[in-house]
Amino acid sequence: MRPDFEHVHRELGRPSVTLLLLWNEYVAACRESGGVPYRYSFFNEQYRRWVASTGASMHIQRTPGESIEVDWAGGAMSFTDPLSGAPTDARLFVAALSFSAYAYVEAFTDMTLVSWIDAHAHAFEAFGGTARLLVPDNLRTGVSRADRYEPALNPAYARLAEHYGTAIVPARVKRPRDKPVVEGSVRFVANQVAAVLRDRRFVGLAELNEAIFDQVGEINARPFQKREDSRQIVFIRDEKPLLRPLPPVRFELADLRKAKAGPNYHVQVDRNFYSVPSTLIGQSLDVRVTSGTVEVFAGTERVACHARLKGVRGRYSTVAGHMPAGHRHRLADWSPQRFEQWAATIGPNTVAAIQAILASRKIVEQSYRSCLGVMSLAKRQGGAARLEDTCGRALGATPSPSYTLIKKLWTTWEPVDPPPAASLGDAGFVRGAGYYTGDEGQP
Repeated sequence: MRPDFEHVHRELGRPSVTLLLLWNEYVAACRESGGVPYRYSFFNEQYRRWVASTGASMHIQRTPGESIEVDWAGGAMSFTDPLSGAPTDARLFVAALSFSAYAYVEAFTDMTLVSWIDAHAHAFEAFGGTARLLVPDNLRTGVSRADRYEPALNPAYARLAEHYGTAIVPARVKRPRDKPVVEGSVRFVANQVAAVLRDRRFVGLAELNEAIFDQVGEINARPFQKREDSRQIVFIRDEKPLLRPLPPVRFELADLRKAKAGPNYHVQVDRNFYSVPSTLIGQSLDVRVTSGTVEVFAGTERVACHARLKGVRGRYSTVAGHMPAGHRHRLADWSPQRFEQWAATIGPNTVAAIQAILASRKIVEQSYRSCLGVMSLAKRQGGAARLEDTCGRALGATPSPSYTLIKKLWTTWEPVDPPPAASLGDAGFVRGAGYYTGDEGQP
């Protein structure tokens, strides 16, 4: 008696249904009808041939908590940069548990190794644990060299897996069916999230991700079309209890560098500046850079730790305790109100420029040195008039001028030519009546 392989294929898509179970049901049905059943091995062979002849995707039995599939989505979303106002593309990272299809999606401004590592850490924390296997596509950020049998993993990616106690098993090259769940999640992101959010405008990456998380939460809670329950119910009931616990500390990709403390007791990291104790000026220091922090070491001693500045250039992160005593005392005597009062003695353009500089930093004290730099220009040749005119020109170029721009314009400043003397035109010289009587000039 030939089995109904279309029924077998459909039933395999249901939770916990296996070929062995379906073969047992097939044998029982054959015996009831008086037929002769296939042996189990022949039953499997005939099913595989049916799959190959029909072009159907063969069902792969998934085990709860067994694997997490990860990938970058193909399309891009966008948001407005809050500092420059320019539109910025964002790439979507997708992670999905293979059994429940419970998904995690997050947008990043790039697809670098740092973003790839951070995305995994965020996904594991959202799931509340990790699976035994991690199945990425053969992309370069995770796999340095693709090979069917022994792919070479990126060393940092391998350390991430070791930290979380999971094993990386890359999908085969050009075999998207090795990752059917996450491939479906990619389509879901493109068709569902992007469609729902297509008319919304987002200011900043955080606002975009907040909207994405809301949409993904709705999808996870939505009932399956071809299965019972939902991603969320299956995840909480069957998969989450079997996940491996998270380590106590999140994995962070660290970049080790060398930097020299400049005369202003700051080290430069990615075009921004971070303070160190002024006693270390001129010394070569070790810098450990992660996605969120910048740590500076003198030998084995950590001498500074700063939150990493992102999306900006030329900014300073300064700890007051790192300043020489003279600098600390000088800045302690100032406040935003005092800077504005001083600027008012110069002119309205200087007031507007000082206010813009004070507003340019989240921590207002970090702008004080720039304000002092503007003040110093008033003591140079040209004085207050030259500074007021320079600030006016800077404001004409941008509503938020910096000290660097003001200094540049001050250096190239030239006074405006005075207007020519008034001409009498055709009137000529007019003499009074006294000129002719000889009385002109008499008292």
